[in-house]
Amino acid sequence: MDGCFSFNDIKSLQQLIAPPTNNDSDSEDDLPQAGARKLGPGDIGKRESGNLEHSGPHAALKGEGDNIWHSSEVAAAPAAAEIFDPREVPEYEMKFKQAVSTEDVFLGMNGKTPGTASCEWLTVIVKLPGEPREKVELSVESELIDIRSPRYRLHLPTPHTTDPHNSTAKWHTDSSTLEITLKLTREMDLINF
Repeated sequence: MDGCFSFNDIKSLQQLIAPPTNNDSDSEDDLPQAGARKLGPGDIGKRESGNLEHSGPHAALKGEGDNIWHSSEVAAAPAAAEIFDPREVPEYEMKFKQAVSTEDVFLGMNGKTPGTASCEWLTVIVKLPGEPREKVELSVESELIDIRSPRYRLHLPTPHTTDPHNSTAKWHTDSSTLEITLKLTREMDLINF
């Protein structure tokens, strides 16, 4: 074959790809039937009758009673006391830190970057002017920092999950500042470090 196709070859190929439809027929067999549906890839294989129940991580969640949402699909709303707290929100700043060695600084051997993805620590510095250390309460959870005093209230979600047991807090008396250093625990830390 020399690579040339005849008209009949092209016409045969067209009929193979898109078979012709005869719309001029009056036969009842050619008319679309009520309730008929087009078959697709999901129709291949055995079809189970009745209710199709899926299990595993992609299973449909069942509502509780007349609820349209499953309780796991609804984010917990903050308590009314957290929303309408009359206390002042203190000034704060967040800083990411990473542990670097001479290998990282001069040779770049560990693959760390200056980005936050390569940081192991999150430091939150909270300024509480006029508050003594004894009146400041601190609560650290994996995704939240809560600081309370008679004058100030800070309810701060952290940008990444943290390990409260490997975190530290330090009070600076001269500036009435609380410095909280949180150990970050992220999914990709094993790859980044």
